[in-house]
Amino acid sequence: MTRQTPKSAEIRIIGPRQSGKTTYLATLAYFPQQMKQLYSGMEITPVGEDAERLGRMAKDIIMQGNKLAGTFKTNIDYLPFYFFRIKIPSIKGMPPIEIELNTRDYPGKIFEEIPLPHKQSEVEPFIDDLFTANAWMVMLTDWEPGRDKTLYKPAFKKLCDEIFKKEKINPEIKNLRIAVVMSKCERGELWPCRLDPEEDLFRVRLPETYDFLKTKLSPQRLKFFACSSFGVLSTRTDDFDPRPNRYIPDDGSISEFNAFLREPEQWQPYGLIAPIYWLSTGRTLHDHRL
Repeated sequence: MTRQTPKSAEIRIIGPRQSGKTTYLATLAYFPQQMKQLYSGMEITPVGEDAERLGRMAKDIIMQGNKLAGTFKTNIDYLPFYFFRIKIPSIKGMPPIEIELNTRDYPGKIFEEIPLPHKQSEVEPFIDDLFTANAWMVMLTDWEPGRDKTLYKPAFKKLCDEIFKKEKINPEIKNLRIAVVMSKCERGELWPCRLDPEEDLFRVRLPETYDFLKTKLSPQRLKFFACSSFGVLSTRTDDFDPRPNRYIPDDGSISEFNAFLREPEQWQPYGLIAPIYWLSTGRTLHDHRL
């Protein structure tokens, strides 16, 4: 059987602070045992010191019931690249594929400063770096509803202005794909809506951002996803427990900012691969758990 040529993907991951970008990458690098058992032949291999460090962070911090530190604002040149080799077996009739992923995530503070005119000189190097990639993953949350109007929509307006300006100079930018991901969907009010994130999550919970994006971007370059790095306690039909696989410390802090993995032995993330697959291929992965 002829070996398929790996698909290369250059993806930037952006989003506000506490949207789960670093935890997402660490979970991808570690790829919990429960997922390996569920998907025989599925392999995610971190390549290089920085990506391997993410896997160790998942094992030594998340698995031990602790919380990862966020990515602090710094010079773009100091942000590491993470390389992954992802082998996806044949699933529901879809052919197997290998993806060679090169990615980096930005500090959440940068996303929050994108729409601010007085911060443009600080944001510009990150905007320039965004356009060196052929795909973006934008991770959002919904527990602060005001951000729909005050942050998310203005940030996307600025990014869309940059897209339309730059694609006049570089036609290749017309091939840019953007996956907009509702993260932390293990939350009880989000979990039932994960199967149709566009209609049941974004259109309902972030209506201004949703309407703006649907108006500005074609379906070929925009798709909505749901993701949970922690998942729920059990999705097995013989042991169903849809409670979030996380716990909140009783310290008076905002719960969404301080969630920890609850049961490491039942760690089964949701929706890790689907955005990467679509961004890499333009096709939908027909297994919502991935």
